[in-house]
Amino acid sequence: MIACDSVAVFLLLTVVWQMRRRLTLRSRGVDVIARCIDRDWRGKGGPRFLLSYTTPDGVKRTHSADEGHVPAGTREGATVAVLYDPMSPGRAETALASRKPFWKHYDMAGLLGVALSIVPMVHVF
Repeated sequence: MIACDSVAVFLLLTVVWQMRRRLTLRSRGVDVIARCIDRDWRGKGGPRFLLSYTTPDGVKRTHSADEGHVPAGTREGATVAVLYDPMSPGRAETALASRKPFWKHYDMAGLLGVALSIVPMVHVF
């Protein structure tokens, strides 16, 4: 019983933490234009895209994005809008991903669904 309760709390905290990070990125993020420098097909599912951009202070950064987070038809050499956090430059998302509503972030919605399904089971036992 305690294990289920701990798992539910952990999952709920994970959802809250990730949503806080995404909201912070949306509120103070800076838009930059990135160039797709690689498209990797090694994993299961669709390709992953490696995006390169330079921040206003001259630092070159890269960001990896899933197929659903870049515009359709993105190829090497194409440009993609990226949103990054100047207070924590390692935190970045494509503009397309950052504008998706919560229910279209299937990873977050799935975690929330699992956590909420565990909570009632804790009180049954």
